[in-house]
Amino acid sequence: MNKNEQHIDEQILLSILNQKASEQDVETFEKWMASNPENKAAFDKMRKIWEKSSEIEVFDKIDVAADWNLVKSKSSASVKSRKLRVFMSYAASIVFLIGLSFVLLYETTPGYGKLAQQKTEINKDQVLLTDGTQVYLNQNSRLVYPKHFGSKKRNVKLEGEAYFQVKSDPSKPFIITSGNAIIEVLGTAFNVRNDENGRTIVTVESGKVSLTDQQTKKVVYLTKGEKGILHNSNLTESENDEPNFDAWKTGILRFNKTPIPVVFKYIEDYYGVKITNRCERIDTLTFNSIFDNDDIKDVISELELHLNVKTVRRGKHVIISERNN
Repeated sequence: MNKNEQHIDEQILLSILNQKASEQDVETFEKWMASNPENKAAFDKMRKIWEKSSEIEVFDKIDVAADWNLVKSKSSASVKSRKLRVFMSYAASIVFLIGLSFVLLYETTPGYGKLAQQKTEINKDQVLLTDGTQVYLNQNSRLVYPKHFGSKKRNVKLEGEAYFQVKSDPSKPFIITSGNAIIEVLGTAFNVRNDENGRTIVTVESGKVSLTDQQTKKVVYLTKGEKGILHNSNLTESENDEPNFDAWKTGILRFNKTPIPVVFKYIEDYYGVKITNRCERIDTLTFNSIFDNDDIKDVISELELHLNVKTVRRGKHVIISERNN
């Protein structure tokens, strides 16, 4: 390549971005970068687009080369023209940038191409994926998933909390990326929650699940009745001691000799209320009951009767105090 050579095969640029370039490609690339400052500026733009896409990619590796060839085949501009080489080199850079941008948008942005998303705020929702997997989303959650799964894996990304009933397919693992965790299954039912403390909690109701820390690569295997917690690269497994882990989905709250402060926390989370306890006497008591999709008014009435207290509701605020007999 001489000093005035402006053209470089886009496949070489892709190999550089993919970090799969041969020694010959690296040498060709370095000469092209040194031949003109504008080449470096154009490649820096390409690299920024590439790096930005990697921040949100949680699915199978993008076949940019194949998709770029598709974009290029539909373009009337040829990036390999031997005529007007200097002019076409600038055009090639522009076309490549536009083509790469569209490919990455198509591959990585929900709603624009291969990916879809379901997002909840104050309401809960459910999604039936194309493989038959049923996903129940809690409030303030987001699920990103392919419109059609590939031939080897079923990859999705979760923010918030969801309950999964995964359709069994031994040839195609179902993989969830959630926070710093990777959860992999073949077919099972389990709950995944990212809490306010930055923990990812996986609770298994049936089947077998692997929970992996993306950073340390440490993995634990969970079966029915077990839960795994990933927090700051600390990965633990234990028996599930939370009978209400799926109450947000089933509507059933179960209490069996449950300490009152814990009861209040479950009620706050499920009904979206704030409980202020001004009766210290009840802090050491326990509570036995089952609420099956009951209205908050009925729950409060039972608490009043069982604990012999007085309650006052002010919108979403419940104040508990000693009853004056």
